[in-house]
Amino acid sequence: MAAKPGRRPRSAEQIQETQAKIVSTALTLFQEEGYDAVSIRRLAKDVGCAPMTIYAHFAGKIEILQHLWAVVLDKVFAEIKSDLETANTPQERLKSASRRFVNYWLEHPDHFRMVFMSNDIARDDVGSFIHTDGTRAHFKVFHDLVAGVLVGDADVRVVTDALIIAMIGNAFCFNTIADYPWTDAMKLVDLTLSGLVPGYTNY
Repeated sequence: MAAKPGRRPRSAEQIQETQAKIVSTALTLFQEEGYDAVSIRRLAKDVGCAPMTIYAHFAGKIEILQHLWAVVLDKVFAEIKSDLETANTPQERLKSASRRFVNYWLEHPDHFRMVFMSNDIARDDVGSFIHTDGTRAHFKVFHDLVAGVLVGDADVRVVTDALIIAMIGNAFCFNTIADYPWTDAMKLVDLTLSGLVPGYTNY
């Protein structure tokens, strides 16, 4: 008696479709209920698959979250790079990128909370994501933009780090204390650039 044929292997397209569905469903659940409140079993139920299917694509929740972080940062910096195509001078480029970075988080507060405010995340898990080549390449964009404006003997890395911290703090305040009558966020970005980046002149 001939053996029954096994299940046909899934195509690369089918695998990508399943991964995309897992990720999009996880994004919705993490935004609505919080990362720590969503189990793999719950995620599988909403995806419409068995929990083992989730594990066939991702090692666990943290890998799914890291994938989502990467997707969000890709979107942020894709918008920044698109804006840079129409900015001419080094100052215009730095201003454009800084404004877009902050504005993205204001327009997508759910993404901000997922990236910067996820509960129940171990420091090692965050570190493993921060140290990836993709993440470092994204933030190097600001390093290069700052270097293009900087004058004197100021340390490019120190100034860049201070700028990124200030911009994230800007978005944090607007997203978590929204009822306070803050000054316009873009004016605060401009003031931050003027105060932190030697050689930058607001115009």
